Amino acid sequence: MIGLSPSDNNAAINAYKQQHNITLYAAGTDGGGPAAINVVTDGQNFLGYPTYCIVCPDKEMSFDVCWPPTAPCFDPYIQDCMENTLSANFTADLTEFCEEGSVTFTDQSVGNVTSRSWIFEGGNPSTSTDQNPVVNYSVAGSWDVSLTVSDGTNENTMEMTDYITVYANPEVTLAQFDTACLNWPAFELTGGLPVGGEYSGTGVDNGIFDPAVAGVGDHEITYSYTDENGCENSDVQVLTVDGCTSVDENIAGKIAVYPNPAKEILNIHSEYGINSIKIFNFTGQLVANKQVNGKVFRINTSQFDSGVYLLRIETDKGIVSDRVVIE
Repeated sequence: MIGLSPSDNNAAINAYKQQHNITLYAAGTDGGGPAAINVVTDGQNFLGYPTYCIVCPDKEMSFDVCWPPTAPCFDPYIQDCMENTLSANFTADLTEFCEEGSVTFTDQSVGNVTSRSWIFEGGNPSTSTDQNPVVNYSVAGSWDVSLTVSDGTNENTMEMTDYITVYANPEVTLAQFDTACLNWPAFELTGGLPVGGEYSGTGVDNGIFDPAVAGVGDHEITYSYTDENGCENSDVQVLTVDGCTSVDENIAGKIAVYPNPAKEILNIHSEYGINSIKIFNFTGQLVANKQVNGKVFRINTSQFDSGVYLLRIETDKGIVSDRVVIE
C-alpha cells in the first residue's frame, strides 16, 4: 500500500516512487491526494509514507507507516498474529494413489498449539495425536481427514472432505498355457485380461514367445496391466516347453497327415487313439481346437486362409507336431 502525501505534488510522488522502485499507483496534491488520505480507521490516518496492512487468520487487521521502507515493520504484527490466533491447517504429501499407499500429514496450524487430534477415515491408524503422522491406506475409496488443535482453552478444527482418494488396483488374470514343443515356431501369447497389457518372461519379445529361445523347461510368463489411474497389477502362469523329440520318434510313423498341401480336406489317421488336435497359424495363434475320440479325423480346411499351419496332435501315447500347408 502507498500512503498519499497532503503536501507533495505528483512530480514529487513520482520521484519518490522511482527512487524506491515503487510500482503501485499514487497521487500527489494535484491528483486528489489530500482528499484521498483524509480517512481515519481505528484512530489511525494513512499519511505521507508507504504503509502496510496485515490481516491475521482470525481476520483482525493491523496497519501502520513503514519508514524507512527497508525497516522490518511487519515482524511484530506477524508475531502477534501467530501468538493470538488459533487456526487448524494441514497438508499431505500424497492425496491420490493406488492401493497400499502411505501418506505423511504435516500440521501447519497457526497459534500456540498444545495438543492436536487427527481423524483419518479409511486409514490406519484411524486417529492420532502426533504432529506429523504417517497413515497407511489399503482400501479403495475417497476418505475424509480432520484435524482439531487446542491451545488449552480454545479449539479449532479443519476438515477436508474426500481429501484422500485411493484407487483400486485392476483385477488381472492370465489363462493357463498349453505345453509347447521346442520345434514350434514363435507364437503370440494370449489369455491376459483386461486386454492391452504386456507379457514378459524368458523367450518373450513384444508379446511373442519363441520356444527355441526359451529352451526346454518351465518358464514363468507374467502379464502386467496398468489402468487409466496408473494402477498396476499382474498375474503369472507357467509355460512348459517340451522337447517332444522322443515322442515324435516313437509315434510319428504311426500317424499319417494327408494331403499336404491340403485344399479342402485334411485327413489324420493314427494307430493310437487321438484325444485332441490343435491348429496354430504362422503367428502362433490357436485357430482351431478339436476334441477327438477315435483314430481317424477329417478337418475342413476351406475355413482357413492359405498359409503354413502347425498341427499339435495329442494321442494316447504322446504329442506329435507337424507342419501342413493349406492352399
